Amino acid sequence: MRKLGLKAKVTGAVVGALMVGGAMVGTAAPALAEDTCPYPYVCFYNFSGHITGKFQDVTSYWQWLSSSYGAYMGRNTRHDDIVFYHFTNGQVICSPPQTTYFFNSWVVDAVRIDWASTCPP
Repeated sequence: MRKLGLKAKVTGAVVGALMVGGAMVGTAAPALAEDTCPYPYVCFYNFSGHITGKFQDVTSYWQWLSSSYGAYMGRNTRHDDIVFYHFTNGQVICSPPQTTYFFNSWVVDAVRIDWASTCPP
């Protein structure tokens, strides 16, 4: 698994955002209240803030995206589980519990939910 050169550790208590490579992590909520992501899902959103897909299964393999391919952002509502986002450029980003990632210009194509509670160094 490829890792980014810049590492960031962000918890759900952090307010604001941190730029990581081509993606941004923060705790901002989705734009539309009716499209909030329920626990224990990892949800993907389009630019308008509508959910395009949600995942909840912990797996040891990538779950390839269909309707959420190229999503604008992903939200990890799980309390103790990390999420890996895979991008078409081969990069992988780890999302700590209870965080939101804005993918910016990167194209997300897969997700993997893991039982670990912190991202690897």
